[in-house]
Amino acid sequence: MTLAQRMIVMNNGQLEQFGTPEEVYNCPASTFVAGFIGSPPMNLLLNASNSQAGCVMGIRPEHIYITPEAGWTLQVETMELLGAERLVHARLGHEPITLRVDASQAAPALGESFRATPRSDRLHWFDQATGSRVERL
Repeated sequence: MTLAQRMIVMNNGQLEQFGTPEEVYNCPASTFVAGFIGSPPMNLLLNASNSQAGCVMGIRPEHIYITPEAGWTLQVETMELLGAERLVHARLGHEPITLRVDASQAAPALGESFRATPRSDRLHWFDQATGSRVERL
């Protein structure tokens, strides 16, 4: 992604997406692309509170914010300090979820529950059966 002006994402010999690195990262065409591009990859959730039946919700780790009162209730499993930022690996019900937060921000302790809210303008929707991107209805 660093050197490319255009990129192709292939899956089992099939074209999944062609575009600029920004297009592929910001608007993945499928759950495969969403899970393949980015480190850590996009969170793909079936049972988030604002999900639709038959859809997978995608949200990048950097687009979820720890909030004091509102939002999803998550439970911390592990944390990774990466220098200026921290990855919080948690569970939303039975689904794994990762948040990327500033290392200077107070982080919840291991095993602790906390609240987090996704940026609504950064949610991605995919058809559960095909994995293809869809517009939220």
